[in-house]
Amino acid sequence: MSIWQFKSAAADALMIHLEPRIELTINARVQQLARSLPTQFPWLLEVVPSYHSLLLYYDVLQCDEKQVREQLKPVVDALLQEPLSMGAQGKLHTIEVCYDPDLGADLNHIAADFPGGIDDVIRLHTEPTYHVYALGFAPGFAYMGDVVEALRRERHATPRQRVPRGSVAIAGQQTALYPQTSPGGWQLLGRACRWPQLHAGDHVRFVAIARDVYEQQRREFGDDA
Repeated sequence: MSIWQFKSAAADALMIHLEPRIELTINARVQQLARSLPTQFPWLLEVVPSYHSLLLYYDVLQCDEKQVREQLKPVVDALLQEPLSMGAQGKLHTIEVCYDPDLGADLNHIAADFPGGIDDVIRLHTEPTYHVYALGFAPGFAYMGDVVEALRRERHATPRQRVPRGSVAIAGQQTALYPQTSPGGWQLLGRACRWPQLHAGDHVRFVAIARDVYEQQRREFGDDA
């Protein structure tokens, strides 16, 4: 991969932009840079990976932006030419979800598009192993992909004012879990009671559980969403 560029982001920050697409290999390159660059440059204070870019915060007492660009460029060029391993880069997590119309407000509407109804939605949503592309929107909110083509739906034009914590949702090729109650415009499929802290580069499998199991977990973990 040779298509990339720098962009100024702040007085102490620089962005590395790769090809502007949500795609697994591009994001893997971002994760590769996020792992490698801090070990080589002590003036790098923090790196923040996203879908196809990497935000770099640097110590302005040690170098200015011109020096940062000059030192980074040959290293980034070299890293992006290295063979890319698509093996497990992060942890694999399993999240139990109750797919129920009472817990996923859009589930019935989406299910009406499939001959098998809700069972088809559950099957399609639980089949993939999802890759955590990035974190954002709210603390702990992980953008995951890729949702299978048949299940992809656009987000609502008008977001809901209140999406309960633990809600599992889809929007386009992405899926996510709302880690706290907040506004949100994604299509809601169900809800989870417990989930791990996710990081960019991790992988997630969703597993369907029955409503009585969910209610037992809710009592056990004190989820009042």
